[in-house]
Amino acid sequence: MKKLILFGLLGFACQHSFGQDATENYRLLLKNDWNMQSAVTDASTGGQISKADFKADKWYKVSVPTTVIAGLLANKVYDFDPFYGRNFEKLNDARLDKPWWFRKEFKLAEFENGKNVVLKLQGVNYKANVWLNGKLIADSTQIVGPFRIIELDITKNIKYTGENVLAVEVKRPFNPNKRGGDLAIDYADWIHYPPDFNNGIINNVEVKTFRKVGVEYPLVTTKFDLPSLAVAHLEVDAMVVNYTDKEQDAIVKGKINGTINFEQKVHLNPREKKQVTFSPAHYPQLNVKKPRIWWPWEYGKPELNRIELSLISDNQLSNDLSENFGIRQVSSVLIDNNKARKFIINGKPIMLRGAAWSPDIFQRRSKERQEQELKLVRDMNMNIVRSEGKLEDDSFYAICDKEGLLVMSGWMCCGAWQYPERWDAAKRNVAMASDSSVMYWLRNKPSMLTWLNGSDMPPRDKKVEADWLAIEADLKWPNPTIASANETPSKVSGPTGVKMAGPYDWVPPAYWEADTGKYGGAWSFATEISPGPSIPPYESLIKFLPKDSINNKSLDWLYHCGTMQFGNTRIFDTALYARYGKPENMMDYLAKAQLQNYEGHRAMMEGYGLKKYSNATGVVQWMLSNPWPSLIWHTYDYYLYPAGTYFGMKKSMEPLHVMYSYKSNSVNIINSTLQSFSGLQVKATVYNLDGTLKFTKEAAADITEDGIKECFILPQLDNLSDVYFVRLELKNAKGKVESINWYWLSGKKDELNWKKSTWYYTPQSAFADYGALKNMPKTTLNIKQTLAKTGTGASHSITLTNTGKSVAFFVHVRALKEKGGEDILPVIFEDNYLSLAPGETRIIECSYESKVAGKGEPYILVNGWNIDAAGSKTVDNIEIEK
Repeated sequence: MKKLILFGLLGFACQHSFGQDATENYRLLLKNDWNMQSAVTDASTGGQISKADFKADKWYKVSVPTTVIAGLLANKVYDFDPFYGRNFEKLNDARLDKPWWFRKEFKLAEFENGKNVVLKLQGVNYKANVWLNGKLIADSTQIVGPFRIIELDITKNIKYTGENVLAVEVKRPFNPNKRGGDLAIDYADWIHYPPDFNNGIINNVEVKTFRKVGVEYPLVTTKFDLPSLAVAHLEVDAMVVNYTDKEQDAIVKGKINGTINFEQKVHLNPREKKQVTFSPAHYPQLNVKKPRIWWPWEYGKPELNRIELSLISDNQLSNDLSENFGIRQVSSVLIDNNKARKFIINGKPIMLRGAAWSPDIFQRRSKERQEQELKLVRDMNMNIVRSEGKLEDDSFYAICDKEGLLVMSGWMCCGAWQYPERWDAAKRNVAMASDSSVMYWLRNKPSMLTWLNGSDMPPRDKKVEADWLAIEADLKWPNPTIASANETPSKVSGPTGVKMAGPYDWVPPAYWEADTGKYGGAWSFATEISPGPSIPPYESLIKFLPKDSINNKSLDWLYHCGTMQFGNTRIFDTALYARYGKPENMMDYLAKAQLQNYEGHRAMMEGYGLKKYSNATGVVQWMLSNPWPSLIWHTYDYYLYPAGTYFGMKKSMEPLHVMYSYKSNSVNIINSTLQSFSGLQVKATVYNLDGTLKFTKEAAADITEDGIKECFILPQLDNLSDVYFVRLELKNAKGKVESINWYWLSGKKDELNWKKSTWYYTPQSAFADYGALKNMPKTTLNIKQTLAKTGTGASHSITLTNTGKSVAFFVHVRALKEKGGEDILPVIFEDNYLSLAPGETRIIECSYESKVAGKGEPYILVNGWNIDAAGSKTVDNIEIEK
């Protein structure tokens, strides 16, 4: 085998102006027109497969990235939906345990003749033998690990004219979910494992060229003279590489935003790679006045700047590249006796509230899907997503950069990654190379907030954490690094300031304020936490469950929960039956589930918001979405349907929000912006179940930027019905409504049995009683709409008026592709599952893209807890369900 250079590196994507991705002077992305086949089915050798005359016409045609199962699904090998019922079990195939071939033919552009050529493999899962033009260029002892980016110098093997043939024999990981297993992708207790264990190529394969030397991996680090943001002191770093066996002299040239120029001479020994630095002390032009600053979306515009680098050798351009970066400074401090970590961006503390991201179970990548999901993240008013051991592709991070969303990422829990003391030398090398790769790849992305070197505990081998920290420091990772997502202090790096103390299953709304320092309540930074199941609506359930299996005891239902402790919805169901009454049928169950999902998830985010910076600094809902259709742990379901959980979340994180405290009976304002407000008007109104007005109070309030304000405490009232409503309204100084928030409360309170708490929930010793809701008096609605079409989509303004004498409770508005058709998804509603006081009118905006709306005439379908459809009034293309 010929001599190679292997680099554990990562790369960039593609485009020129601000808001777009990265470019290079030559980057051949090997994406389409691959062929895939099992080594069992075709026993040809790598030498044969990687030659131009090999016949692969009977192989499967795929695009990369892909896993084996994703490729088989794309080729319609299976005549069933693997997500329907328990069809997932039918995917088992003995060939999945054996190697699979991925073959690609490609040509170099004529003008690349004579240059040094590098093959970059990003995301081989798990091991591979790599062949090019009939020669083995790297074997499976060298190509190991899905998080490594490996560069192979293929100059001696490339054909500058004619076809080149690349053949990659990929071997699946074994036991990544167990101690001593492979350091691959793990799903812990989230879902059932795909039977190929994501075997395949799960990120980009590229061919790049250089003229003797090259420059890669720019990093622009910002320092402000805080609290002033008038001047940004920028330091630029990059790596330069000598691809030859001779010494080379070169000039690194840089440019920021097309106007700030700098350069530096560099001498490279044979095959040397070296980091070059441009400091603002030696390059005064890097002290930038009036900088365009990147902010998280709540705090300002996520402004993107542009860095260009080129390398000149022998008066010739070797390579050049450009990519976006953010002028921003991230730090963190420990508060509350080191129990909570407060993050600070550009000198401003930020309360982080978001959810955990999960890619598709078969690692299928779709920029459109990423855009759709991250748009939902923004719509819920979240500012962070967490990615645990599931790194995405460049487009994901580019969207986050553009949208001002922060990303928390790090290594996986529970399986092989969690037990470094069991690694042999080879696995330790994989772990170190993986960390180096990730640092190079992600360090310049403005959306990156922090990196976690562990998940459920700090690395159990102190040497491993120390070595990772050394890599991260050497590569100048510009953001805070934390030992794990868990509260256990590291013996190397000290307190984490975060916690992973549950719950993961149902707890009532009162839980979050009641626990002040032991479990999962609103204190510290909860990196993964949830009130458990999020039951999808019927319209989603019928897409993955047979109709006769839509009950919470069927085998299909249980199969689509999690695994182990989370393999059922029993705890959630017990509470639902006790609190809302035993359902009459599954449709009644699903309606009540949306109520419980809404109130549970809203209370979690409100509880943390109410305690921000005193002793609470962040909360990450476990999870944002599921990698397949599931009944637990999501804010919207696999089909992007936003139901009770979604709108409870969205309500709780409004930028300027009014809320009720279950603990103190107080009415509070939470301001999540950097703007202060004066002359606010807060109003609380209490209604009995029959719509009788029992209490009202108004107060003026001012609130500081990013502040909290207690406005008043609701008094104890006599003669309340068993279930009653509290309506809160917040108006700004100009009279514009900023927030409307409804609560349904019971004279009987939820109580928690703290002594029987487990790591995943705290049981209840008594339950609130909302059973009277089923006897609410009916009310009527008057509904009309206006429809406006844009170049790419449509927007509905839907006006709902409660024309009856009772509260119109939990009104749900749907947008269908046509009458009797499916829901338009994804869809953005300004508000939903809303309630209206007698005589109240609300105007709700609804928008979507035309490409997801079908060809029929959009139809609005409305239902509610107590709506008299026959007595209500609507206009054309609107219907109230009976």
